[in-house]
Amino acid sequence: MSDAQRNQGPRNRGMKIQIWIMLIMVGGVMVAGTLMQPESEEQRQQLMATLGTTNQGTLVKPSVDARSVFPANPDKAEKWKIVVAGGESCDAGCNEVILDTRSVHILMGKLVRRAERVYLADTTQLSEQENADLSLAHPHLTIQTTGLSEFKALLKNTSADWDMTDTRYFVVTPNAEVILYYTQDDDVMGLLDDIKHLIKYSPDR
Repeated sequence: MSDAQRNQGPRNRGMKIQIWIMLIMVGGVMVAGTLMQPESEEQRQQLMATLGTTNQGTLVKPSVDARSVFPANPDKAEKWKIVVAGGESCDAGCNEVILDTRSVHILMGKLVRRAERVYLADTTQLSEQENADLSLAHPHLTIQTTGLSEFKALLKNTSADWDMTDTRYFVVTPNAEVILYYTQDDDVMGLLDDIKHLIKYSPDR
């Protein structure tokens, strides 16, 4: 046997070992990902608590069940909600938040169909004409004129409690659980990071 043949044997064995190690690593990652994929909102919350989060928004503690404000529609799949609320009227600050959240919704790309935007107001904040103007300017924005007072009451005694003099926006899960909030001082791109991260680790609906 020549020196070249003797050297080739160990080299081939080394390459085979490297290939097997790579296959085992890839397979292990795939299996771990499958096992860790949460099947429910409760499992997702447990996973996020275990792994830790880097939320840009502020956590609502304790989280709030808002099904009385956002009841399930049996005729369609429930979506993640970006809820805008607060302010004495839909003033310049309110309109800016609505525009910013629209930009976030557009930038969600292929995930856009799994979320919707809701402006939660009442008749004292929004006249019929203002409602019509807002609907015309934002055709994909759901304007809900019921439930604002109840929403405020649900947030009382939580980290999201506020007097509603300023406009804020919230992330609400498909199960109508209020989990994050943002003020006008927050960078709205943080909302984009948060909601994309949350949808990634939530079960499809």
